[in-house]
Formats: sequence, structure tokens, C-alpha cells
Amino acid sequence: MPFSSRVRSAVAAALGLAALAAPALAADPVRVAARDLDVPACDAPEVLARVRTTFEYGAAHVEKRTLAIADFGRIRSQGVHVNDPSPIARRWCYAPVTLTDGHRSTAYWRIDRGMGFASPGYAGLTDDVESCVLGHDRWRVHDGTCRTTRRWW
Repeated sequence: MPFSSRVRSAVAAALGLAALAAPALAADPVRVAARDLDVPACDAPEVLARVRTTFEYGAAHVEKRTLAIADFGRIRSQGVHVNDPSPIARRWCYAPVTLTDGHRSTAYWRIDRGMGFASPGYAGLTDDVESCVLGHDRWRVHDGTCRTTRRWW
């Protein structure tokens, strides 16, 4: 068989195998639903502790201020998604916050399932929590308007 025929045959075989495997690779609705439930709630104590700790650290080291989140207002979820656009299960959350200096702002946070570190420093939370408080992202780590921690699409 000539070389080009072998290449065409190999490509056709690979495409055929990919087509057969596609349903198996597609998201299993039962598995996705179970993974959705595994993402911690927005108001889980360990999640809120991470949001507070991250803010306090940033205020102390970036803003050079002793500032903390004094209170969370009504905490809301912006949704939980898997395979949209990433295979990582994520939950987006936000809440109005009152800071210890009396100012009010909005905190946004994103919980990424299974992407954190299991250690005492992270209170045993194996999920990553990325958070941002509007007006306190001087270095634009989260795009200045907390875009990377809020669901905007």
C-alpha cells in the first residue's frame, strides 16, 4: 500500500475511534450532578474564612492597612458549572460586605473543586477559593473589577 494510502487509512481509523469514544468522553449527567453537589456552598464557614483571610492579608501587605471584613451581607451564588468552559467544577459567589473601617463594598469569590491544598494552613479545605473585594485590587490581580472571581458571561 502506498504511503499516502496508509496515512489516509490511519487518519480514518483515528477519526473513527475518536467518534466512538466521544460519547464516553462527554459529560455523564449523573456524575456531573454529583460533582456539582461536592462544591462547597458559598456560605460554608471554611470558604468565608478563606475570603476573610485573603482580604486581610492583601490589606496588610498591599494596602499597608489593618483592614478586615467585619460582616457579610446576603450571600448569593451565581451558579455552579462543570464543563462550562472547564472540566473543573466551580461555584461563583458574591455578597455585600462591611469593612472594619465602616466602608461597604462587594466581595466576589470563586470556589474551584479539588484545586486547593490539603494542609492545616488552609483549614483542611481541598478546594481553591479565589476572592476579591471591589476597590481593593490595586495590583489588578483579578482585573481591577474582580472579573476573574465573578461570573460575567
